[in-house]
Amino acid sequence: MGAEIPAVADQGALFRRLRAQLFRNGLRVALENGRVRLFTMIATSGVVAAFTFAVSLYLFNQLAVNNIPFKGAIVEALFDLLFFTLGTMLIFSTGIILYASLFTSPEARFLLCSPARADQIFATKFQAAVTFSSWGFVVLGLPVFVAYGIMSSVPWYFYPLLPAYLFGYVLLPGSISAAVCLLLVRYMPRNRKQFFALVALVFVLALVVWGYRVVLSLRKSLVTSGRELDDLIGQFSLLRSSFSPSHWMTSGLMAAARGNVSGALVPLAQVWSNGLLLFVFAAWVARRVYRTGYDRISAFGRGKKIYGTSPLDRVMELLVWYFDKRTRVLVVKDFRTFRRDPTQWAVLAIFAVLMLIGASNFRQYYSADIGIMDKYAISLMNLCGTAILMCAGLSRFIFPLISLEGRKFWILGLTPVSRDQILWGKFAFAATGALIVAETLILVSDLLLTLPAEALLLHAVAVAVVAIGLSALNVGLGAYLPTFRETDPSKIVVGFGGTVNMVMGLAFLVTVIGVMVVPFHVTQLAKGGAAKINPWVFVGIPIGLIIGMLATVLPLRYGARSLREMEF
Repeated sequence: MGAEIPAVADQGALFRRLRAQLFRNGLRVALENGRVRLFTMIATSGVVAAFTFAVSLYLFNQLAVNNIPFKGAIVEALFDLLFFTLGTMLIFSTGIILYASLFTSPEARFLLCSPARADQIFATKFQAAVTFSSWGFVVLGLPVFVAYGIMSSVPWYFYPLLPAYLFGYVLLPGSISAAVCLLLVRYMPRNRKQFFALVALVFVLALVVWGYRVVLSLRKSLVTSGRELDDLIGQFSLLRSSFSPSHWMTSGLMAAARGNVSGALVPLAQVWSNGLLLFVFAAWVARRVYRTGYDRISAFGRGKKIYGTSPLDRVMELLVWYFDKRTRVLVVKDFRTFRRDPTQWAVLAIFAVLMLIGASNFRQYYSADIGIMDKYAISLMNLCGTAILMCAGLSRFIFPLISLEGRKFWILGLTPVSRDQILWGKFAFAATGALIVAETLILVSDLLLTLPAEALLLHAVAVAVVAIGLSALNVGLGAYLPTFRETDPSKIVVGFGGTVNMVMGLAFLVTVIGVMVVPFHVTQLAKGGAAKINPWVFVGIPIGLIIGMLATVLPLRYGARSLREMEF
C-alpha cells in the first residue's frame, strides 16, 4: 500500500493560534520592556476619551437649554451624518493600512511563499487593519453616546448595546474598503493618474452639487423662519435611507434610547449580519485575486520610477529660502520621501476633511438656530485635535529620520555638509510643514466658526509655538536617542526613544495650550462669549512663548552635540 496522504491542516485554527500567540508575546514584551509606553497609550486614550465626554456633555446640555428634543428628527439627522462621515473616513483609513500590510510588507511576501491560503492571509491582515484604524472611532464614539445617554435619561440596556453597535459597524466600512482595495490592485488600468483624476473629479462634482443643495435649503429655512426645515433635513435623505448602514446605527440607538428593545435589536442584527456578509465577500475576493494582484503589482504595477523634480519640490525649496543651497537640498530630499509615501499624508488629509466638515456643519446649524452649540468649545476641541495630530505625525515621520539614515550616514559624510546642517535641515522641513498644515486647518475652521479676531490671533500664535516646539523635540530627541539597529520606522517610534519623545511632546502641547489658550476659552464659556474680553486671560502668552523657546533650543542643542560626537 502507498503512503497515506496527510490531512490538510486547518489553516483557520493555525492562524487563530498564531494571532493569539502574537498577542500574548506582544503583551508580555510590553509589560516587561515597554511598560511606560503601554501605560502612556492607555493614559492618553483615557485623557482623549474624558475630554470628548466633557465636550459632548456640554454640547448636549446646550440642546437641552434650547429645548431641542433629544429623541427627535434633528438629533437623528445629526447622528446619521456622524456615522456616515466616520464610516467614510474608516473606508479610506482601512484601505490605506490594508494596502500597506497586504502588498508592501515583508511578512505578506513570506506568507504568500508558504502553503497558506490567500483568504487566510487576508483575514489576518484585515483584523489587524480594522483594529488599528477603528480604535479611535470606538474611543471617541463611546464618550459621545455615553454623554448623550446621561443627558437624555436612556434605559440601562442602552449602554451594553452601545459597544455592540460600534464594534459591529466597523466591519461594514472595513470590508467594503478591503474588497475595493483588492479589486483596484488587480484590475486598475495601467494609467493610474488618469484613472484617479477621473474618480476624484466625479467625487468632487457630486460633493459640490450636494453641498449647494444643502446651502440652498439652509437659506430658504432662514428666510421662512424655519418652515422649510424639513427640506433641509431632506437633503440627508440618502443617509436616512433604510438601506444605509449609518441609519441602521441611528435607528437602533434611538430605539434603545426610547425604550423599544425589539426596535433596537433588529438594526443591531442588520449591522452585524451585513458586516459579516461583506467580510465573507471580501475574503472570497481575496481568495480569487489577492495572489494575482500581488504578482501584478510586484512585476509592473508600480510603474517606472521617475526621479525628476516636481513643482511641489520647488515650492518646498522656496519656503526654506533663508537656508544655504546645501541645506535646502537636504530639506527637499526629506520632503520627497514624505510625499511619495501615501500612508503619511493620507491620514493628515482624512483628519483635515473631518475637521473642516465638522466646522462647516456647526456653522450651518448655528446660523439656522437649530442648535446653539458654543463655538468656543468647538474651536478649542479643533485646536487640541490639531495639536495631537501634529504630535503623532511628527513622532511617526520626523523622529525616526536620523535613525533611518544611520547605516547610510557614510554617504552623507562624503557630501560637503556638516552634521549641524543635516539637523537644521530636518528641523526646517518639520517646522515648515507643521506650520503650514496646522495654521491652515485652525484658521479655516475658526473662520467657519466666526470667532473674533482676538481668538484667531491667539490660536495662530499657540499653534505656531506648538508646531515649532514639537518639530525641535522630534528632531533633537531623534538625534539624542537614535536606534540605528532598526530599519522599520514603526519599531523605532515604539521603542524607548520614541516613547520618551511622545510623552514629552504630549506634556509640551498640554502645557502650552493650557497656559496660552484655555484661560481665554474658560472665560468666554463662563460669560457666554458676550462680555468684553478681560486682558488678564492673555497673561499666559509670554509664559507659553518661553516654554516654546526652551523646547526648541534645548533639544536641538543637545541633539546636535550628540550627533557631532557619534562615530559611524
